[in-house]
Amino acid sequence: MAMNSLQSLTLSLLITLCSLSLTSHCLLLLISPSTSSTTPIRGLMYEEKTRLGSTPPSCHNKCNLCHPCMAVQVPTMPGHNRVKPGQDRVKPVDYYDQPPSGGSNNRYSNYKPLGWKCRCGGHLYNP
Repeated sequence: MAMNSLQSLTLSLLITLCSLSLTSHCLLLLISPSTSSTTPIRGLMYEEKTRLGSTPPSCHNKCNLCHPCMAVQVPTMPGHNRVKPGQDRVKPVDYYDQPPSGGSNNRYSNYKPLGWKCRCGGHLYNP
């Protein structure tokens, strides 16, 4: 009878040690960063930071019940002469650098700013 209880005690200690070892190993895997698992995450984070432009707005319920309402980029017209009531008109800053040789005076003539709108059925809506 003493031998049976000794075997039972040994078996329960062995099972307890195995479960503790497995649990600690799993915890170490979760806590310690692995190079193989973080490399794609780092690459994704780097890609997110280097992406130019803005993110599209949510166009949910922005197109007057028209479906599908999707975010699109459209050229915007810069408001050169917009002045809010009650504000003084601000003079533009003068730059004194030389224009590029052999070119036009406006270095940014091909600049076309883009903005986000919501489009559905050929109509554009503000996001």
